[in-house]
Amino acid sequence: MRPIKRPSFDKTYRSYGSYLTPLINSFGPYCSYCEGAEKLDIEHVVPKSKQPTLTLEWTNLLLGCARCNRDFKKAWNDDRVNYLWPDINDTFHAFIYEKSGRVLVNDQLEEQVHQAAENLIDLVKLDDGKTTQPVLNTRRRDTFNFAYAMKRMFVKQALSLDDLMLAVYRAPSWSVWMTVFSDQPEVKERLLTDERFPGTAIELFR
Repeated sequence: MRPIKRPSFDKTYRSYGSYLTPLINSFGPYCSYCEGAEKLDIEHVVPKSKQPTLTLEWTNLLLGCARCNRDFKKAWNDDRVNYLWPDINDTFHAFIYEKSGRVLVNDQLEEQVHQAAENLIDLVKLDDGKTTQPVLNTRRRDTFNFAYAMKRMFVKQALSLDDLMLAVYRAPSWSVWMTVFSDQPEVKERLLTDERFPGTAIELFR
């Protein structure tokens, strides 16, 4: 899960829907949880039904796809406590992305952080292998296969970095690409700084 750094934003809108463009400009057009590029909702980290005063609060808003936001997260969490969140936590190193498409919690985390990571997986069904239709796991597995094919070409110098990034944009599961290219500093740096993935918390990787 790509960790992001939230920029300051001084303007307050009358409708939370008006924050869609600022959020996309700040973080890119991707779900904050599964990293998909499907149609996006304004996602209230703390549900507006639980704390209405945060409905228009910039620091409470992220982007979420309909699956993560409406189908699973809904209003099940009362607040931010006991969960990891991509705008305040290192949500990349907290999880292990496997070739099978599964997402597991990093066993090296201390107990409290480990539990918070587990809670987030459960909240948005980030690992959906036990669901009737494991859409995310299947999509990530396909992206892994595609990314490894692109890596073989890149290592053989049959694919330029710019052309590789075009492939990334077609299957934008950022954490999968970061995992596959973990031993390629040039690609990692591009994934951290590329303008198509704005707001990445690059200081967590330095």
